[in-house]
Amino acid sequence: MKSRSKYFQNMSRIMLVFVFLGFAPSFYLKSLIDDHPFYPDGLPWPHIIHGIILTVWYVLLVIQSGFIQSNRIKIHQKLGWFGTSWALLVVASTVWVIFLFPNRMIKLADQLQSTVEEVEPGLAFILWLDVFMCLLFIAFLSMAILKRNQPAIHKRLMLYTGLVFIFAATNRFAGIISHLTDLPLSIPLGLLILLVLTGSLLFHDHKTQGRILPVSWWCFGLYWVASVLSMVISNTNWGAGIVDI
Repeated sequence: MKSRSKYFQNMSRIMLVFVFLGFAPSFYLKSLIDDHPFYPDGLPWPHIIHGIILTVWYVLLVIQSGFIQSNRIKIHQKLGWFGTSWALLVVASTVWVIFLFPNRMIKLADQLQSTVEEVEPGLAFILWLDVFMCLLFIAFLSMAILKRNQPAIHKRLMLYTGLVFIFAATNRFAGIISHLTDLPLSIPLGLLILLVLTGSLLFHDHKTQGRILPVSWWCFGLYWVASVLSMVISNTNWGAGIVDI
């Protein structure tokens, strides 16, 4: 019997590691880092709730891929329905934070005697990216549910339900590396990490299937189209207005 590829299990673990490392200073280990410049007065409750909900989602991806790897399909299927319900919380909390984020950045900038642009560069872009990635999360998850009896398609779509939101963690991770090395690495390193993570599926397909599956192209393409659209829209007068929601 041919052994299962560990790619999806490893990817789910890698995403969880990035989530922890990226948000360790401002969330997971916040109580141990008193002088962290972000959120000097602590995280607002909506952000804490959102952080917990998304953390559980990434943990679920690790657990579910582990069940598949160990061939415990029935347990995977039962937990999948819990995951579907939990996904509603992911969407709801994400929309909640999107609406609260601009005012939060304004207050934080005032506390730090700074500007919003210095505290959170490209805020409009980030908000539009959140909007588009939330829509992609809904689309990928819906298709994954519909294609749950087609494992090759299902697991690729589920992988991207994690990748759509990973930019927040990888950008913060890149920022940490930039701060520690005192080099302007934040933006290029963040983009490189995202390109490697999202593009790894294409390499995996080519290696294991001898071709890149259409679903992988669609996921990869939609992800980067959404990213580019977020940038383009945020640089228009209309798009920049999202900061005032």
